[in-house]
Amino acid sequence: MKPSELKYITPEIIEKGGINVSSPEMLDEARRYNMDAVTNNARRKRMQVTQGIWLIIQIPLLIASVCMHLTLETLTDFEAFRAGDFGAIMSYARIAALFIGLFAYLGLFGYYIIFRFQRDPKIMFLCSFPAMMTTGFGVLVVLINVVSAYIYTHREEKFAEEAGYPAFVRLNVTTIDSDSTHISDITYDSIKKRTKHLRSDDEEFL
Repeated sequence: MKPSELKYITPEIIEKGGINVSSPEMLDEARRYNMDAVTNNARRKRMQVTQGIWLIIQIPLLIASVCMHLTLETLTDFEAFRAGDFGAIMSYARIAALFIGLFAYLGLFGYYIIFRFQRDPKIMFLCSFPAMMTTGFGVLVVLINVVSAYIYTHREEKFAEEAGYPAFVRLNVTTIDSDSTHISDITYDSIKKRTKHLRSDDEEFL
């Protein structure tokens, strides 16, 4: 529900987290807003959790891929050394590049993406780029990170257009001079009864 679609609910009311309704139209709008707020809040949290899981598990997965790569290269180098094929042995430059890429990735990714919660695709790419210096899995990590960051920011922009962003707080709906604490306690008749004293005897209620 866009803010422009709301007639009675204002940003101030959303910030306070409660609204007193005095007509069925206000009640209907409050109900629709609450349903949308609950849905948007659940979707946004699900999106954050899904990406958060990937951002966390990729770190041990990349470290494991580096360890596996070094193990396989060590076995290959040992066989090459025994065969006298010294050209097949992994160079010190390759080993240095592998560890430089790994530690640069851990530092940049850990600080800006995990700690600072940056989700911009460009920042995600720059912080993930050193992983490409490690293994083939590192290249895959960079690609997935950029795509997921793009999807995340695009969806976040859509959520920002909805009323109640970013918390999507569910409003506590009550009637005037009422101690109701839940929307299910409110009916058309209860609103009519509560507002009767505010109107003249000859005035028709809606």
